[in-house]
Amino acid sequence: MSAVPSPAGALTAARVLAHTRELGGRAYRMRQERAYVLTDSGELADWLVRRGGKPNVPQGADQRLDPGAYRRARDGKIEYDIWIHTIAVDGPSIWEALDASA
Repeated sequence: MSAVPSPAGALTAARVLAHTRELGGRAYRMRQERAYVLTDSGELADWLVRRGGKPNVPQGADQRLDPGAYRRARDGKIEYDIWIHTIAVDGPSIWEALDASA
């Protein structure tokens, strides 16, 4: 017997953005339907990646840090840069939801 997905458990852009804000993340839009989150929460970064987010790893990044992590300043606080437009959601895309919340 196959399970039928419940709409109550559906991941929507609104849920992704609400959880991001709850954990102190900042979501931004870019051109060409791209969106990303900056956060100092490793928990949020992990949650986003497990749902399909992609760590942004720039050239020259400190290889000792987790993917997507960077230091805000030399020996400073660690933050994460995670692309979130790659997360599959039901309904409007994350990029569209960010436009509506502006």
